[in-house]
Amino acid sequence: MIWTGLIALVVAVACGWLARHSNNRAQVMERTETLPVAELRALHSAAAQAAGDGVFRYRCEIVGRALPHKDGALRSQLGGLECVWHQHKITRRYEETYRDGRGSRKRRTSNEVVSRHTSSTAFFVEDATGKMVIHPGEHPVTGAEKTVDRFDPHTSSGGNRLQIGPIGLDLGGGDGTIGYRHEEWIVRPGSRFYVNGEAGDGNGRLAIGAPAEGGVFVMSPKSEEELLRGENRNVMLFGSGAGVLALTGIVLLVLGIIR
Repeated sequence: MIWTGLIALVVAVACGWLARHSNNRAQVMERTETLPVAELRALHSAAAQAAGDGVFRYRCEIVGRALPHKDGALRSQLGGLECVWHQHKITRRYEETYRDGRGSRKRRTSNEVVSRHTSSTAFFVEDATGKMVIHPGEHPVTGAEKTVDRFDPHTSSGGNRLQIGPIGLDLGGGDGTIGYRHEEWIVRPGSRFYVNGEAGDGNGRLAIGAPAEGGVFVMSPKSEEELLRGENRNVMLFGSGAGVLALTGIVLLVLGIIR
């Protein structure tokens, strides 16, 4: 009972952290001003005239269409689809033998991520007033379109090797491997796109990316209103879960101690 109480308290702390994280994202989005690209460029120009190049930093959000950068559209690595951003994950599912607390041998199913990649190539977001360069880094895109979600059973005849263009990836395998789940997300050219981050010219050209000193960075094909609804829903769900689990954990600890 004491161990169950401790586990409940640990999960309560995790839920509390998630609630706080969502609340912080929602507050940043609500406080940040949405700017047309032309107005952001005007602010940058005025700052550069006053203080010189390379010092401009300004939190803002822009909304427009996602477009490929100057080198053209990307190709997603699993689906081969044209896009401006892509991410994939390959998860190995396998069975393993372990011993429980009594020393008995048992079998369980586990998962292991064997490949994960997020594109970091810059792209544009264009509104009615101009284009802005976006540097995604290796950050996720919230609500990106999922274009691949399949499970391939493992076979002994080379089924544990994936070829991505010129790159051959050894996925492991062997005894116990059940198969591999392939997942991929993309942002298609022309998709409506929302960005909340920091505009800066530290690399010699005005662009929006993650804040230099850390903080909230949001990229999504969803609208700000949809994102806020999702974050506020998470705050309620995780916050309520944290409260219930914390109370349950305390009760179980007390009962375990007095018995």
